[in-house]
Amino acid sequence: MAACAATVLQGCALVPDVPPDPALPIKEILAQTACELQQTFISLSRSPTLQRFQAEQWLVNVSIAPKVDTDLNGSAGWTRKHPFLGNPSRFTTWAISGPGLQLDAKAERSSSVTFNIKSADLMRDKVLQCPPNIPSLHVLAQHLGVEAWLRRTAEAMTIADSANIDKPTYNTDITIKFAANGSYTFTFPPGTDLATFGGSYILDEQLSISMAPIPRKISIVTLPVGQNFRGETVTSAQEQAAQSRLDLIQLEQAIRNIQSRP
Repeated sequence: MAACAATVLQGCALVPDVPPDPALPIKEILAQTACELQQTFISLSRSPTLQRFQAEQWLVNVSIAPKVDTDLNGSAGWTRKHPFLGNPSRFTTWAISGPGLQLDAKAERSSSVTFNIKSADLMRDKVLQCPPNIPSLHVLAQHLGVEAWLRRTAEAMTIADSANIDKPTYNTDITIKFAANGSYTFTFPPGTDLATFGGSYILDEQLSISMAPIPRKISIVTLPVGQNFRGETVTSAQEQAAQSRLDLIQLEQAIRNIQSRP
């Protein structure tokens, strides 16, 4: 009986596939996100009062992380009259683990992708085709409200010259769950057969926008022999520092998501 149950479990434990394009249109989601960010950076760069935001000095990570969970469960049991008992109305129930023989198979598949975008390059991008203002079927490809969020954040800097923006992030998480359950009961004179079955399909899609400032170019002066001074600009380590900062931000978010889940 145990070997039979293990064989059935192996057959039912099907690993789900990554959501297809209709359920997760990556191109539409990235296009909508990039267009909102482009409009936001251009608008902030043109505002005389929000120049401290430095719209051209940001490195942006756009992460899309879908996860699919499936759960299949079933149980079975039966009752029969015991042939050795004198009372014919007494039944014996044959069951294993609770209401009957129970099977439970769960599977999970997750994936993620991160797109790096420099705000200066995004502001000058001529290839990006912003979609028309037509409601999309997918919520992550609709208006996200990034512009209002960044503008309010930039305006908050004007209350004090010493206030600087640190680790701005913008997360959207949607969960779609499909569940079904059923039962079967068949009664006949010798006894009753019982069976229940059910399953669930949970699709969790996360869109995360993280930003880190790119340090300004640092001009260094060497000390040559004589009176000729030469200035050089260091640029190689600037984007690496911003990318390292974003990696830490994403790690913090992943830890928070793990702690918040039951």
